Amino acid sequence: MKLLGHSLATLCAVLAAGAVQAAPVVHTTDFINNTERTQFNSFESVPNDGTMYTGSGAYTEGGITVQQINPSPYGIWVTYNPGGRDGNRAWYPNGGDFGYTSLSLSSGLDFGDVGFVIGSGNSSHSRAYFELWDDGALVLSGSVAQTTSFHYLGFEGGGFDTILLRDGIAGLSLHDGSHNALAIDAIEMRARQQVPEPASMALAALGLAGLGVMRRKTQA
Repeated sequence: MKLLGHSLATLCAVLAAGAVQAAPVVHTTDFINNTERTQFNSFESVPNDGTMYTGSGAYTEGGITVQQINPSPYGIWVTYNPGGRDGNRAWYPNGGDFGYTSLSLSSGLDFGDVGFVIGSGNSSHSRAYFELWDDGALVLSGSVAQTTSFHYLGFEGGGFDTILLRDGIAGLSLHDGSHNALAIDAIEMRARQQVPEPASMALAALGLAGLGVMRRKTQA
């Protein structure tokens, strides 16, 4: 029994250690094949007057919701194209703003693998800043080099329900209140295969171990 108890304790410790999810991997080149997409928002159905977004607040397409936080007073320019745009529409705060862009799933669930293209309406903005959040807790933050033309940014691994994005000069952060001129397009998601939670695996292991003990007692 002592040996069995020690084995169970070791098993639970190993499974508990596995419960700490690895941080999402940041990609700056496209890592999701078009045939693997499960959701896609390229703003092609966004309501517009030929130039500007005529909707109000958040916009959802393909189950992916985009919202400008502290938006530009001049609206969202949907035909803006600094180079590399996908299709005929994109999302850009006209003239920039002092907020940021929020991405989430309309279902409220976590993202799987996700990627998109970003560009800048300000040639002096050299960094794009991001934060990944899950249930109000910060999962990952950082920045990548930013250019005026659209270029790729993605996150592999899931485990977050909100993506916050903005750009600016080097040395700033997402919440410094400086000028933001980030444009975004072609948001794609690939669902991740669901695996049992480590806690569920631990309970299952304990249940099997308990059955083994009962069987031994019966045989004895």
